Amino acid sequence: MPKGRRKVLILGAVFCGGLLAGIVLVYFFQARPQPAPDTSKLEDLLHNTAQSAIALPPLADAEVELTIDRAKLDEEIERIKALAAKFGGTAVQGVGDNSGTEVLAQVSPKFTSQFLDAVKHPEKEPAANLESQGSQTALVQVRLKFQGLRPADGA
Repeated sequence: MPKGRRKVLILGAVFCGGLLAGIVLVYFFQARPQPAPDTSKLEDLLHNTAQSAIALPPLADAEVELTIDRAKLDEEIERIKALAAKFGGTAVQGVGDNSGTEVLAQVSPKFTSQFLDAVKHPEKEPAANLESQGSQTALVQVRLKFQGLRPADGA
C-alpha cells in the first residue's frame, strides 16, 4: 500500500473513531429530563393571596342578626317589612334553611341607624312614616336565626 493512501486511511479511521466517540459522549452525558417541579403550594399561596386581596365586598351596607322563635318567623318578617315601609323603603325575604332566614331591606341611608335600632328593639316605636327625599338607598341585611338549635340541627 502506498504511503499516501495509508495516511488517508489512518486519517479516515481517526475521523470515524472521533465521530463515534463524540456520539457516545453525547449519548451518555446528555442531561436527563428532570421531573417538573411541584408548584401546587405556590399556586395555592397565589390563589389565597388573590382571594384575600380581592375579596368581594359585603352585599349589604349594614347587617344585624336576631334570634327568634321558629313559630314567630312569619310575624317577624312582616314586622321587618312594615318597619322598612315606615322608613320609606321595602324589604324582601331571602331563602331560608333549618337555621333561619334572611331579610334584605332597602331604606334611605340617613335612616339606616334608626331602622337598625327599630329592628333590634321591637318595643321601641319608630317615628311615623319617614319619607326618603334622595334616590340613594342603603341595604340592610337582617339575619333571623332560630332559638334553641342543637348542633345536629345545622347551627
